Amino acid sequence: MAHIEPNHTTAHTEPRPQAYDVLRFMNVKRVFNTQPEIMGMVIQVGEIVHERMLKRPMMTFLLSVQAGLLLSFGILMSCQVGGRWGGTTGTNNFVFAGFGIPFGLTFIVLCQGSELITANYMFTTFAVLAAAPEDRARSIKALLINWFVCWWGNIAGAILHFTFFAWQTGLVKTVKIKGSELPASSYSDPLNTLEHIETIYYESQDAFRQDYFGGDFCTRSNYALANMCKLMNAARAKCTANFATSILRGWGCNWMVCLAIWLQMIATEPISKFIMIWLPIELFISSGFDHLVVNEFLIPGGIMVGGYYLDHRANWGNAFWFNFVPVTIGSILGAWSLVFPFWYVNKDAWYIAQEKRKNYTPAPIGAVIVDEAKDEKAKMPLFVELPPLPPTHPDVLNPSGRRVARHRALSSSGPDTSPTGRRI
Repeated sequence: MAHIEPNHTTAHTEPRPQAYDVLRFMNVKRVFNTQPEIMGMVIQVGEIVHERMLKRPMMTFLLSVQAGLLLSFGILMSCQVGGRWGGTTGTNNFVFAGFGIPFGLTFIVLCQGSELITANYMFTTFAVLAAAPEDRARSIKALLINWFVCWWGNIAGAILHFTFFAWQTGLVKTVKIKGSELPASSYSDPLNTLEHIETIYYESQDAFRQDYFGGDFCTRSNYALANMCKLMNAARAKCTANFATSILRGWGCNWMVCLAIWLQMIATEPISKFIMIWLPIELFISSGFDHLVVNEFLIPGGIMVGGYYLDHRANWGNAFWFNFVPVTIGSILGAWSLVFPFWYVNKDAWYIAQEKRKNYTPAPIGAVIVDEAKDEKAKMPLFVELPPLPPTHPDVLNPSGRRVARHRALSSSGPDTSPTGRRI
């Protein structure tokens, strides 16, 4: 299959796998795309991702950083709203999942170009499956390089966003221990750049733990510090999870993420795309699954605001080994859980569409396509001769005494009107 010149803005404008010339002459709007068409679009995006990776690697990295930044805006909103609202765990999880993170994924989808690693696991795998035998090795090479570059670009964007827009701005406060000799000093404001109003001081680590576990730290001042609790609890839980458990949570998560990308391609309008994205995202986050890029925001954020003081196991080493690595493995398995069944179901129709495209010659602009009408209604004449009216009718007889053939138009204005609208 011929490769497409890399341009992330052309994915939605390229021809569909099967041409529909009739629609060029009719005022018809497609309200959804079919499954083989969606697979063709996914393959096309994957090919563009491959070509961009091989020819413009720096652009791939920058677009990956952009994806991490855009998604992090939604994650921060989830912490600010969902982390502070809801009297029960279920309500809190529902709000955390539904308000923020789906917005960030919508930004990435509608920007058409930002490279999110969890989605690229699906796009690039489809492109490898659809590649010609002589191009498959090249596609696999592009896939592996893209997975590496995009992974690091996403985590760079997530950490940059938290550092500049949440941590340094004071939207999320930071715990500091006075006179502490703990190595945690490298995690919590090591350069002493935060202002006094952005930090919460404790005399010792034990004092902080006592206030957190035995006091009203998370509910104080009308839940003002609940966003910190959300981050620290997330970092503590994810850095101490079982390796296999993290794989399974990443698996279930990315299955739903790829389904969200697939479903939004069914829709053709922005609001419909958002709804299709929102449903699976709400499902997997409120259920407790682990999204790789979301964790790349929550865990570093939880460590930086004081999670290490809360539990020494919340550190960078455990973040990578007990979460980032297994969730990456699970995310690949989750993407493949959608890719291979959908490829098996739709590949025959997609191959047929490719053959039709090879033999397809578009009609010249302005040409009229004549199609033999198979519908009997299309063969009906515009005017029909009706039976003669009674001879006593004053409009029937002419001076010669012969009947006049009456022709009436079949129009919406009624049987007694002519094509011009005048009464006969």
